[in-house]
Amino acid sequence: MASERKHRADGDAWSVRLGEASEREGFRTLLFFCMTTNQRPYRVVEVPEDRLADQEAVNALDDAAVDELFRASRSMGYPLDFE
Repeated sequence: MASERKHRADGDAWSVRLGEASEREGFRTLLFFCMTTNQRPYRVVEVPEDRLADQEAVNALDDAAVDELFRASRSMGYPLDFE
């Protein structure tokens, strides 16, 4: 398996990994795990499976594309989601 992508956003460092298939057919989850604080454990966004079929495709994204996906993601876990 390819190594996970690292990304800086919103003042923190994130590990970006492709998740499993989502509940919606044809989509996958993209996970952003915060590496610098446990106050924001992770964020999730759904992406079309044909756009990001594997971790290599995630790693090949440019920073602007990852920033766009990060902005579209939603916070999960503790603390409670206030978005």
